[in-house]
Amino acid sequence: MIYLDNQASTPIHAEVLSVVTQVMQENFANPHSQHMLGQKSMHIVDNARRVISEYFGVQFSEIIFTSGATESNNIAIQGIILQALQTREKVEIVTTPIEHSAVFAPIKALIKQYPDRIIHKITPIDESGVVRVENIQKLLTPDTVLVSIIHANNEIGTIQPIRDIGRMLKKYNPDSVYPLFHSDGAQAVWSEEINFNYSNLDLYSISGHKMYGPRGIGALYIKKNTPIQPIMYGGGQEYGIRSGTLNTAGIAGLAEAIRLLTLSEHQEAVAKVRNLRNNLLYQLLQIEGITLNADREMRLPQNINIFIKNQNSDKMVIAADLAGLAISSGSACHSGAMQESSVIRAISPNKQEKAKQSIRISLSQYTTEEEIQSAYNIIKSII
Repeated sequence: MIYLDNQASTPIHAEVLSVVTQVMQENFANPHSQHMLGQKSMHIVDNARRVISEYFGVQFSEIIFTSGATESNNIAIQGIILQALQTREKVEIVTTPIEHSAVFAPIKALIKQYPDRIIHKITPIDESGVVRVENIQKLLTPDTVLVSIIHANNEIGTIQPIRDIGRMLKKYNPDSVYPLFHSDGAQAVWSEEINFNYSNLDLYSISGHKMYGPRGIGALYIKKNTPIQPIMYGGGQEYGIRSGTLNTAGIAGLAEAIRLLTLSEHQEAVAKVRNLRNNLLYQLLQIEGITLNADREMRLPQNINIFIKNQNSDKMVIAADLAGLAISSGSACHSGAMQESSVIRAISPNKQEKAKQSIRISLSQYTTEEEIQSAYNIIKSII
């Protein structure tokens, strides 16, 4: 099977797997226990927090561990909005129309709970799939408490101008802590270098299994003094924001995945993936009826998302699977059910057929030239 669905989940890196396995075997004690074995586990957690905080250029205590980007997004969005509702009668949140469901769903749940007090504004976006800073700025009011913009989209791979958005937001209302700036960075961390301070971010979500780390582990950056309240309660772990026994092995694996990003081999891997992606994309675009969805340049190096005229995307995915090729028709985060892409609908409102006739192909650092050629042959044969 040729696996080209790496934006759904990447294979775990061998060095990450080695670290996770060792910690699971040797450091199984609860890191919050007072005895020596517990403190050895906490030492691993502390070291991982140091590695991650230094990589992103932030303070040690500004990184909290979660189960993944979905939980991180929920903590960020619900925590900020619920805290703001303590002192404000009305609050507004601004997003793009191409956010992950882990951003839209908590907003929808909060609006259902507080229908007269929360307003959700969605910035317009065109077929490029890249949001314009001025369009976000036009939506801001004194009631805006949070702007949440995905760093890199999970379907079309477009990269948003996070730094420019952050600069604009900090200038908008310099005398207030609001609006705060959150970004879902699950897809971006592997290939896009980012320093949270330079980007003027207040909150940022990451996930291990999107960057060759383990599943079930992630982190949330929360800038110091950010007004936020917990959304789950228990033992008060993670500075009172995220209670629960820490996943020591997963945390160690996440830190190792981050450490690997600092090696020279990593940049070589990104360049290799980009070249392979470009080669496959060039061949695919020679087939009649295939066009690229969204901007070609402002795109993750591993991503291809194409519209195939008169070809049902779900049938394409099934046929490819039977031929030994794993691809997708959109996000893999909807309980495994096949659904037409809401992202493609958002960027192509006048071409709704695109949402039912588009597929996503996403490479990994382990993808080979032979696999690229085989993938092309399979897709061409199916069409």
